[in-house]
Amino acid sequence: MTGASLVFWIVCAIPLIGVLYYLIRKDKNKLKGSWGVIILGALVIAAILVIVYVTKDFNAIFSQN
Repeated sequence: MTGASLVFWIVCAIPLIGVLYYLIRKDKNKLKGSWGVIILGALVIAAILVIVYVTKDFNAIFSQN
């Protein structure tokens, strides 16, 4: 990961995921809260996979070898 990616994850993504997790767990209906955590987890995993895939393609296209 580059420096910009690390800054994004530290400053934006991790706090956002933490706040969303807190709000979902605070829900009074525990069943709906569980589904929210599952969906949030799936979205985080999908975002990480997309980031890895896009970064790999970006590096292959713009490498100066």
